[in-house]
Amino acid sequence: MKKAWLILFLFINIYPRMKEHYNYLIIGADAAGNTAAGQIRRQDKEASIGILEKGEYIAYGACGLPYVIEKKIESVDKLVHFTAEKFGKQLNADVLIFHEAVFLNAKEKKVKVKILKENIEKEISYDKLMVASGASPIRLPFIDYANDRIFELKTINDGKKITAFIETTKPKTAAIIGSGYIGLECAEAFHENGIQVKIFEALDLPMPRMPIGIREDIKKNLETNNIEFINNSPVEKVEVQDKEVIITSAGKTYAVDFLLSAIGVRPQTDFLDNSGIQTQNKAVIVDAFGKTSHPDVYAAGDCALVWHNLLQKPVYFPLGHTANKTGRIAGLNMAGQKIEFNGITGTQAFKFFDTVYAQTGLSEAEAIEAGFDTVEISSMSMSKAGYYPEAEKIKMKLLLKKKTGQILGASLAGPLDSYGLIDTASSLIYYKAKAHEIAWMDFIYAPPFAPVWNALVSAAGKFSE
Repeated sequence: MKKAWLILFLFINIYPRMKEHYNYLIIGADAAGNTAAGQIRRQDKEASIGILEKGEYIAYGACGLPYVIEKKIESVDKLVHFTAEKFGKQLNADVLIFHEAVFLNAKEKKVKVKILKENIEKEISYDKLMVASGASPIRLPFIDYANDRIFELKTINDGKKITAFIETTKPKTAAIIGSGYIGLECAEAFHENGIQVKIFEALDLPMPRMPIGIREDIKKNLETNNIEFINNSPVEKVEVQDKEVIITSAGKTYAVDFLLSAIGVRPQTDFLDNSGIQTQNKAVIVDAFGKTSHPDVYAAGDCALVWHNLLQKPVYFPLGHTANKTGRIAGLNMAGQKIEFNGITGTQAFKFFDTVYAQTGLSEAEAIEAGFDTVEISSMSMSKAGYYPEAEKIKMKLLLKKKTGQILGASLAGPLDSYGLIDTASSLIYYKAKAHEIAWMDFIYAPPFAPVWNALVSAAGKFSE
């Protein structure tokens, strides 16, 4: 009891108290929100800034969590860029942790806030508001996420719980629901801890946005590393019995020591219900300036849609680097600038053991849905000159407009240092380059770095053969 009172005393006396009004109010203290706050302060030295965060941690690299579990990074503390106190002092802003926005009245420019440590609710008004509340993991209704053998991986506390569980209980087996980025990265992390892993996937192959050939390569990589991939098997039931998690899928049952649920995320915007702010499948609709449907309300990051250059429409594409960029744009415009965001091409990559899998642009399904008539071109090239030590194969796939050869998408599987080819492809997609142009571009050649015909050039050259 004394400890609880001490925590409350420290919270009240060390951290700032919420004011009744702020010139700029930001909901969410991570990538988009903090980047926006920094830009606002650079533009407006005197304004009052309040940042609401329902958790304890702000400004952390969530993408590094699987590598903490894998022990490539020694502690989750390495992922935390700022404490709330330090960031607030540096920015001259009130960073209000354990403060959850529960309702927005956009018409009256007021936010109802639950102060979690005191279990009370208060209203706060603003001149301009930014919604940067991020996303939360999608949950299955039949799983008890409060159980200490069931995990998600989204926050610093999630990472701490998983690492503590592995260290204290020494589990031998684990199950993962979902074979997207988080599922696969955590499969490797668990494997490196000596844990036997089963992945349950409702589809035939992992990573549904990638081309079939790349997805098959990921599946082979799973098999090579003795990770059991149970495909076409949506999980139907999960029970915890004593020290086992019992999973029912496709009529079979499996027992493991713990379970990670990694089936995707959804915008964390329930507090916007009935606020007048327009959303699409819970994601906030914004324009190129970060503005929402209501004057003086902006949004960015994993809670909002983002403009897609190829599709020429807003899409939901939650990524850390996009959150930083859109947060910066929104912050600048809130403070009086007028800067448009150029949009995304959809560039992603992840490491799985010794291979990088990367993608940019449209998947074949997305291109067909958008009305493009496409052709897919594949190539296999070496990462360096073939005779140079450690030269490895790169599998490259290009998605092109059938008539003109304009590049719509690219993906690869290759050694870890080959990821730059996807960055190059992303630039070429943005500038609407065509295969016959790419095939003759002047890219580097030197035996330690690249062959004469790199994988991107080789694939593009095949279109005109």
